[in-house]
Amino acid sequence: MFVIKSNAVLNVGISGLDNQCNSDENKPSGGGTYKAMVADGANRIACTSANCATGGSSEHIDWVLKPNKEYRRADGTTVVGNTTINGIFESDLTNEISLVVNGTNFMITGLNANWTNSPNDCSNFSTNTGNVSFGSQLEKTIANVIANGNTTCSSSRKLVCVEQ
Repeated sequence: MFVIKSNAVLNVGISGLDNQCNSDENKPSGGGTYKAMVADGANRIACTSANCATGGSSEHIDWVLKPNKEYRRADGTTVVGNTTINGIFESDLTNEISLVVNGTNFMITGLNANWTNSPNDCSNFSTNTGNVSFGSQLEKTIANVIANGNTTCSSSRKLVCVEQ
């Protein structure tokens, strides 16, 4: 996992956010394909019920975290956390996603604190108007990592990118 160095451009849809992950200078060397850890309620969904309690990982649509997997920082050694069978982090992270801050320590997510989609997603990341939910890469508490607050879609925020 890594945080992009540039601020995210939000009005480009899910595929455009993924492209930003794969072209950012913070992307680890050695290849790999990355996707943005965001949800829009249509093209990318983490959970349709709180913490995927109803259907588990079957609730995912193009979700970036895999079930029962250990995720690490871009350095390849620092463990961020382990996902559950539902493909989400249910407990607090072992370590922050990143301690390096280039500009802002907030990243867009489009998520509520229980992994369901927030209505604040810049209209499926198609516009710079409206609001977007954000989290912080400097946090370990899941609610703060994925849903620290809401801001305008024109505000500068980062993306967290997850290797696929």
